[in-house]
Amino acid sequence: MSFPVSGRNAIVTGGASGINLAFVKLLASKGANVIVGDIQESAAFEEFQKEPRETKVLFQNTDVSKWSDLEALFARAKSELGPIDIVCNGAGVFEPSWSNFWNDTETESYKSLDINLTALIKGTRLAIRDQITRSKGRKAGGTVGVILNISSLAAQRMLFNQPIYSAAKAGVSAIVRSLAPLHPEFGIKVVAVAPGMVYTPLWSNNPDKLKAAHEKDIWITPEEQAEVMLEVVENGEYEGGTVLETLKGRTRRVYIDSPMPEGPGSTMSNIDLITEDTIALLEEERKGGKATNGV
Repeated sequence: MSFPVSGRNAIVTGGASGINLAFVKLLASKGANVIVGDIQESAAFEEFQKEPRETKVLFQNTDVSKWSDLEALFARAKSELGPIDIVCNGAGVFEPSWSNFWNDTETESYKSLDINLTALIKGTRLAIRDQITRSKGRKAGGTVGVILNISSLAAQRMLFNQPIYSAAKAGVSAIVRSLAPLHPEFGIKVVAVAPGMVYTPLWSNNPDKLKAAHEKDIWITPEEQAEVMLEVVENGEYEGGTVLETLKGRTRRVYIDSPMPEGPGSTMSNIDLITEDTIALLEEERKGGKATNGV
């Protein structure tokens, strides 16, 4: 059964930039009310928020790694918008230098894992608590709410240079598949998209990783990815547990035993350049030339 977004209420974390901002814009254009949870408002989001519209677009300062912030975001959404029909757990970081497996400078936890996986799991749980209250008496096969999580090709194609990112995204796909029974039992559709190479701040703000790209590499735009996200939410053919990979001009469902992603946009031409950086770092450690936090 389809789930049109017009008239619905949505939460989008990480919605101030990148594919999530493109998704926020698309939701609003289709008649949905949206509250964005992000650490700060980008200039692009502020400009968008000023545009005249009949629906609401709100912002809540949110550090998704803090559960209290997530709970406050959900509380405000329910207070000012009403029942939460759509939750997009989109906030993420691309294993930055300040939370990185190889640099290993953190002393308590890997913050990037808290953001990319733990916060997404908590956001999913909070969404279920709200949506399940409306599951009784639903039409047979009906959907009462959609939870859209952001996985990645990195869930299938392991990245030596960003192993925490790969592990987190594999975890995203795993929890989405694990929650598939929620759809037939309670009408809660938990799904994921697994984007390939999308030119967003995850890349543009990380020139050390962007050097792995070549001018011939094929990217998709945030707007193209947002269209796929909307399709997964609205189209009844995508049942709970779906993980949908996105490359330029094509998508495929990804299963546990699916082969590696292939074709334009599935990897970078010069990926060996950043692999060499990591090998060089490890060579320094082997020589005892760089202090680490390990034993």
